Amino acid sequence: MENRRFPAERDRRVVQGYMVWWNNRTFVPPTDVIEFPDRLMVLVEIAGMRSGDFNVSLANRTLVISGTRERPSLGQAAYHQVEIAYGEFRVEVQLPYAVVREEVSASYRDGVLQVSLPRHAESQHVLIPVTRMDEENDE
Repeated sequence: MENRRFPAERDRRVVQGYMVWWNNRTFVPPTDVIEFPDRLMVLVEIAGMRSGDFNVSLANRTLVISGTRERPSLGQAAYHQVEIAYGEFRVEVQLPYAVVREEVSASYRDGVLQVSLPRHAESQHVLIPVTRMDEENDE
């Protein structure tokens, strides 16, 4: 049984074949990895940020998204319920194939960070047709 009071320093989850890493000392915003025929799209849901608050980097086949969401200053308010996570966050996504680094783009709108990672031409899926050989030609 896992000890929830003292979690592992680093955790790993495999979601739909993609490996997503995060550090348990930071919070993890909800993250989707969507594959299209020509690209991967990574969506991170994190409201209350500005586009300059994110650090997005690509090292080998690892996309790293990190930043800090600051708690708004509310003076001497008394919290009665606390569910919104603030502070540092970090998400690492292991990419299943090479991408065109020069064409990777990131945008932030309506509380969602969107990173588009175009698939490198050499890693495109190639369908190889299988032909049927007649028994006469098989000799």
